[in-house]
Amino acid sequence: MTYDSSAPLSLLPTTDMQLRALEAQVQALQVEAAHVRTLFQDAPHPAFLLNDQGRIVEVNTQGAALLGSIPALLLGRPLLNALVPDSQAALTSLLSRVLSGLSTHRREVCFAGPNSQPLDMVLVASLYVRADGVRLCHLSATDVTAFKAAHQSLLAITQGMEHELRRQTVRLKQLGDEFRDVTLAAERELGTTLTRAQNFLTLLERQTEPDDRLHSLSHVATAVQHTQGLLTSLKGYMQARMIRARLRPIDLNRVLREVLKELEPLQSDRVIQLSRVPLPTLQGDHQVFQIIFHEYLANALKFTRTRPQAQLRFLVKETEKDYWIGLEDNGVGFNMRQKEKAFELFGRLHPAELYEGAGVGLAVVRRLCERFGGRAWGEGKVEQGATFWFAWPKEPRGD
Repeated sequence: MTYDSSAPLSLLPTTDMQLRALEAQVQALQVEAAHVRTLFQDAPHPAFLLNDQGRIVEVNTQGAALLGSIPALLLGRPLLNALVPDSQAALTSLLSRVLSGLSTHRREVCFAGPNSQPLDMVLVASLYVRADGVRLCHLSATDVTAFKAAHQSLLAITQGMEHELRRQTVRLKQLGDEFRDVTLAAERELGTTLTRAQNFLTLLERQTEPDDRLHSLSHVATAVQHTQGLLTSLKGYMQARMIRARLRPIDLNRVLREVLKELEPLQSDRVIQLSRVPLPTLQGDHQVFQIIFHEYLANALKFTRTRPQAQLRFLVKETEKDYWIGLEDNGVGFNMRQKEKAFELFGRLHPAELYEGAGVGLAVVRRLCERFGGRAWGEGKVEQGATFWFAWPKEPRGD
């Protein structure tokens, strides 16, 4: 039995019309399925279809590349094996929740990567039900490795800036405390000398005898000179504290030779025995080491000048974290109960009438050492000499 295909559909038998409509629907579904498959395969991100055992049912080109293989070789393999051990539980939990009918879920996991290079990925999972009723888990993966690396870098920079801010805050507080201490100490010292000068000037106004007036004038002149000396010492202190240091390897033997040459005037007409040992090369600033050696040597020469022969000896000790450099002398020494006073600004352990100086040098040494993470201290006994040390870290901190 034949039918005219050109006849109107309304004239064709009902079964034939239904068949043609069904074929058209099948073709449309096939086109749609092909379109969906193309979208899946050509997706810009890795995509997987997993069964309830976590095995790969479908994988697109990007997903295969992520696993360092081709799609045909990955079918049936468990995706779990591609993750680092710490991320496997997250994938198992994600798969279970999605296949149980819960909504779309996200998890961050780490893939081992083709070259065993960890790749941080965000998985977006949703339920996919095939036409035959089989429930599958659709996974879409987004590589966030670069984002996380940038985030970690930004976090490290932020933490570094916070650390530097805290360090600078502490530094500013220390400088503020130091400025206050220097101001108070200077006010006290200058007040003492200026008051003395004023007292002698007042006395001078009441004196009539020339000898008495000359005597008072000499005391005024001494007080003025002492005031000038204090101001000069303060200026030197501030200059030393404001040094723009640059860390580099410094040979302390060279520094010592330079300082000894500077101090030659203090050694004239004296018998001085200096015992040296090889000094280390330290990371630091040349000018800072010059100041430290100059103050220690000048201090030793000053307090040994009452001895027939000055005996000076350098000492070196090495610890795990720093070097100790010491200068031992056979001078007048000091009482250990006053050891901290020696390093105070304007601190003196001996009468100013016998030993000149404003009491600033050792304070400068301590401040400079502390600036780079070191320290300075002294040991001694009355009339049995003294040893002044400074400890310098092998890895000094920058200022």
